[in-house]
Amino acid sequence: MRLRLVPVALLLAAACAGPQTTVRTPDNRPALAFLGTPPGSLLFVDGLPIGDPSAYDGQPQFLVVEPGTHFVLIRGPDGSTILDQKVYLESEHRTLTVH
Repeated sequence: MRLRLVPVALLLAAACAGPQTTVRTPDNRPALAFLGTPPGSLLFVDGLPIGDPSAYDGQPQFLVVEPGTHFVLIRGPDGSTILDQKVYLESEHRTLTVH
């Protein structure tokens, strides 16, 4: 009886070591990047504070958002508004430049 269990156990172990498939799905969510923001600026998206907009300069990082309309506000170090824009995104990456 034990001799019959050994081949079965080996067969089961070999079946577990079969090939594995990894499926990679591209991230098609829209994203924003910001260029020209002064140091100490603060980014708000849809009224929520996000942080320093220079962290999302597109090289290497974008701010990933859900598809739809978003309200983007950047306040300078002194609290003044330097960018106030409504942006509609579907699946693209968009770079907003602050002058």
